[in-house]
Amino acid sequence: MKPPKIVLLTDFSPLSMVAIRFALKLAGPLKAEFTILNIVRIEGPSKANMKLKQIEKMMVTAAQEEGEAMIKELRTEIKGDYQLKFKAVQGHTVTREVIAFTEKNPTNMVVMGSRGASALKKARMGGTTVSVIDDAEVPVLAIPEFAQYKNLEKIVYASDLKNVQKELEILIEFAQIYGSHIHMIHVVPVLDKKTEIARQAVDELIHKMKYTKLDFRVIIDENIPAAIDQFIKDTKADLLTTFTHHLNIFEKLFARSVTRTLAYLGTIPLLALKRK
Repeated sequence: MKPPKIVLLTDFSPLSMVAIRFALKLAGPLKAEFTILNIVRIEGPSKANMKLKQIEKMMVTAAQEEGEAMIKELRTEIKGDYQLKFKAVQGHTVTREVIAFTEKNPTNMVVMGSRGASALKKARMGGTTVSVIDDAEVPVLAIPEFAQYKNLEKIVYASDLKNVQKELEILIEFAQIYGSHIHMIHVVPVLDKKTEIARQAVDELIHKMKYTKLDFRVIIDENIPAAIDQFIKDTKADLLTTFTHHLNIFEKLFARSVTRTLAYLGTIPLLALKRK
């Protein structure tokens, strides 16, 4: 297994430090190559562009110095045979710069902090974390503000029963690294014949895959995010995983995405993988 290449987003806030520490403990033992990425943003009227560029350059230099100090602190705190570097870049939005950086640099995962949002913000285009999950092609691990890495004993996989085999193959490969148990769940308002047929097909697939730490359950509930959140609490899960797709403007405006809602709930770390 090649060492994973992981991007850690920071704005130097306590929340971003929680996410960075979590990621270092999660992937440090895998000899991961971490890049702590800080995006410097400054906006103003076009006539002041020259002055703004000078200010922005100073901010990048200051961020780089603060980042180097951060690396020294983290290396003292979290020992391990991993690589860690810091990079400050200029940009207009976090999402745009994350996409640009990951397109130019091989990246296995982006890690960032996640904080709950108000109902108004949910109804609009969403916060930074949700925006990155929506638009980035690479997996995004969103870490809530009170998360502390202990282990990945239990992983909840919330499935819509599309592309199950391919998605399970990806998750099993990930779970085997940590010896995790995968709890696969599918939430539906009612149990109909179509769902029952799908459940039987999944049961047969799981049997063929021969990963012993894997079970599947259909949950009947009209509120899908709430049912998933309750299952997480009942099982004391360590990680939630979902597979997402590119949302159209209607879905974004009206928050028509279970993953977006779960990112806002933020009870445990959420690993969102893009469905190809």
